[in-house]
Amino acid sequence: MVRCPPMRLRCLFILLALWTCALVNPGNLGTVDTTRRLQVARWIRLGEPPVRADDPAAGPVGRNGVRYLPTGIGQSLVLAPFDAVASGTIGPFLGRFGLDAARRAQVIELAVAFLMQWFLTAGLLMLAYEVLRSFAFSPQMSAVGAVALLFGTTVLAYVQAAQENLLLLTLALLLLFAIRRFLAEPSPGWAVLAGLASGFALLTRMTSSFETVVLGLYGLASTSDRKRFAAGFLPPIAAALIFDRWYQYYRFGSVFSTYIGVTQNQLRPRGTPENYYFSYPFWKGFLGALFSKDKSVLLFDPLLAVLIVLAIWKWRELSRELRVILALLALLALIYIAAAAKYVAFGGDVAWGDRYVLLPVQLLCLFTVPLLLTRSGTLPAGAKYGLWCIAAAAFVLQAASTVIAPNLEVEQRKLGFDRGVIVNRGINLEEIARGREQPARFAGVPQEWRSLYYFPFQLRFRFPALARWAIAAWLALLATLPLVILGTIRAARRSRIP
Repeated sequence: MVRCPPMRLRCLFILLALWTCALVNPGNLGTVDTTRRLQVARWIRLGEPPVRADDPAAGPVGRNGVRYLPTGIGQSLVLAPFDAVASGTIGPFLGRFGLDAARRAQVIELAVAFLMQWFLTAGLLMLAYEVLRSFAFSPQMSAVGAVALLFGTTVLAYVQAAQENLLLLTLALLLLFAIRRFLAEPSPGWAVLAGLASGFALLTRMTSSFETVVLGLYGLASTSDRKRFAAGFLPPIAAALIFDRWYQYYRFGSVFSTYIGVTQNQLRPRGTPENYYFSYPFWKGFLGALFSKDKSVLLFDPLLAVLIVLAIWKWRELSRELRVILALLALLALIYIAAAAKYVAFGGDVAWGDRYVLLPVQLLCLFTVPLLLTRSGTLPAGAKYGLWCIAAAAFVLQAASTVIAPNLEVEQRKLGFDRGVIVNRGINLEEIARGREQPARFAGVPQEWRSLYYFPFQLRFRFPALARWAIAAWLALLATLPLVILGTIRAARRSRIP
């Protein structure tokens, strides 16, 4: 049986999440998608319009002529308490500093983004640690794996941009953790927790049905107490689906309509095919998710390539449980890639990597560094060195993903600079660092996108006097981050968990 990590380690995970979110926070939610979901949270909490009057493109018209956001309600339910805390504690003081309504709203949005991402990042670290422990990795290796998931994969970019990805990954880790605990200790509570994680993920994005089915079947097939597991796992999912269908009926008057269906009926551009939202060539989308220069999961998450090599080379040495979960997560990744292959907004457009398929990729990458540390000893020296170089490059790449706004390379692609997002990111960082930006590369690009994307540096454009102090504090956090990471790993090594 896997026990909970000691309090010291949990506190260090929370502290590491705090440090990380404070460092990468851009001062906003990072995406209009989450801004719109925040407005839904205020509709639920305060009775405001579900879509702002100045944002008519946010969603189609529903019942009684009201415009609604057609997507799931899950992230809005998470945003609501953080918005209530930020608005209730910070809001009353902002007026004393002479800030107008727009600036007050920006500060509250910053606080909401920081609080929500901190909460989710801390949960992600603790759950990643627990999942690795359940597969017999040592406490130290499990802590290293959790830290590597945060800093060596696309997770870091989605800590900065508060899209649904971080929430969905945290829920998927909770689902897998609860299933693993049920297999070790067949208590109905763990099955219920797994069902709750799946149900909430379904309320957030319906593609979560993929991991619900794959991991749910894994739980059923791996236990002799199938009736007990099903009795706890299925009711929360059924309740979530009923609530989702009621929510759809409340907004659009139909139980069987979908997000894509409603949007396509009202917002499909003129002259486009009826299946416009799924009109992208399938094989171009499928192979693009694997190999394209702008969205390849192998390019944006190089730890996946390392894992593939390790898994093939060391497959027979891995435990049966680990082989099963790696195979199932690989299958889940293929399902996600196939399901998103025809979607017209290939890869999620303005996003670091293909955000529609990253969840199973990130779950796979969780196992990479622990396996590299424990299974690469007998590899040929050249192969071992090469794998470690790719792993090191992955950490550098993810740090680079947060330095400037992701919008920059998208705009440059429109200007004809189409060598790929990662190559363009390297060129942009080099030119910005040297202060020698090519005018053609940055034509029409806002200054904010050409500067460091972290909040203290963005503050220079609005409050330069305050920015000096904020930058000094940011640099102090950056200098002490390695100490927090090392302290976390050391605490795990010293733990007495069997």
